[in-house]
Amino acid sequence: MTIDDRVLAAARSRAHRRGLSIGEALSELALIGYEAELSDLPSAPGFPILPRVDGHVITVEMVDAAHDDE
Repeated sequence: MTIDDRVLAAARSRAHRRGLSIGEALSELALIGYEAELSDLPSAPGFPILPRVDGHVITVEMVDAAHDDE
């Protein structure tokens, strides 16, 4: 099995932080990616589209106000 160096580094970091074996960390990361791929959330290129929340509306004015706070 060939594992990308970046994936192995991420697994090592996760294993160290969480007290796991590298195999356990790789399994967790793989499942996270797999579940994200299977998610029924629609997406635009590079951006997930979050599910709607009834009664919660985000307006252009709210976005502009948030930008002004930066």
